[in-house]
Amino acid sequence: MKQTVFSISGALGVDRAFAFLNRNRPVVLVFHGVTGEAPGHLCNHEGLHLYRPIFERLMTFIASRYHAVSLSRLVDWLEGRAALPERAVAITFDDGYRDVLTQAAPVLKRLGIPAILYAATDFVWRGQMLWPDRLLAALHLAREPRLAIDTPRGALDLPLAGDADKMAAERSVLAILKSLDDAERVALLDRIVERLGVDSARLAGVWTDFAPLSPGELARLPEFGIEVGSHTCSHAIVTRMSDAQARHELIESKRLIESATGRACEHFGYPNGGPADYDTRTRRHAVDAGYRSAVTTIKTAVTPFQDPFEIPRCVLTHNRITLSEFAAEVSGLPRFLRDVKGRLTGRSGPEGGSWRAHARGGGA
Repeated sequence: MKQTVFSISGALGVDRAFAFLNRNRPVVLVFHGVTGEAPGHLCNHEGLHLYRPIFERLMTFIASRYHAVSLSRLVDWLEGRAALPERAVAITFDDGYRDVLTQAAPVLKRLGIPAILYAATDFVWRGQMLWPDRLLAALHLAREPRLAIDTPRGALDLPLAGDADKMAAERSVLAILKSLDDAERVALLDRIVERLGVDSARLAGVWTDFAPLSPGELARLPEFGIEVGSHTCSHAIVTRMSDAQARHELIESKRLIESATGRACEHFGYPNGGPADYDTRTRRHAVDAGYRSAVTTIKTAVTPFQDPFEIPRCVLTHNRITLSEFAAEVSGLPRFLRDVKGRLTGRSGPEGGSWRAHARGGGA
């Protein structure tokens, strides 16, 4: 139904009209990875890594209809230090997957589109697998018929008979894991991997696009017009960190990135980025660490009066996205419809959370 509405709105020129009306409200888009592998692998079932032909189609549309700007230029505009063109769009990537360099960067360079990658430095420097990927890889390898385990949020007993069961189990477990502090989350995930009878050493090799950039590869991104920002060290949610951990992760990740690139690391991305994942305390830590901005995953456009430490971003990552849906989302049409519905139902408010929050009912 939704795709039909988007197709009709595109044919009638409604998305073009909304793009014109919203021409002075920049849009920041968030992606994670781009893969050369066609959709179908369980480890990419939500399309976290967009299939390259789809990504090329979307970026070609941006290049033809909008003005792509760097995140730094957008922040300059918010600080009153620079002008922005109408219909400005900024492209961002989270985490630090290698396929951003191998698959996305050539497309962006060819089209003249700048971007920024927010790197989780434990992932890049230590090869420490991102915890949501660890969970998904363990479920992929699991041969146990069920996952039965006690958690801090109650007992789980989940069937694992096939991919559909494993995807449902992933949603249930993610919802619990994201509610825990860092130590609890690590401990529970370790127990889950053990309970599933999976060798931890095999997890990283389950899917090639789980691989991180190396520090040397990270340093090459500016050659393609891609800035590098911080996404913490551990990819833990900052509001669940102690003050000491938050200070350490924001400062240390910044230092590592600057040592690799030889450039200032001025921008920060809140892991998960939903309304509960940043606050005045985390903002203060970002300011004190020397960042100029921080991005969320609140799904709306940027206003001229936006706090640079609460820049919203639109999460559109999934391999079922059509060009008509993408065009409508960037134009602001669905946002307008959501606002109208919210006012009518009394449920208006920010829409946030990472790709996992939208796609799986839980953030990461």
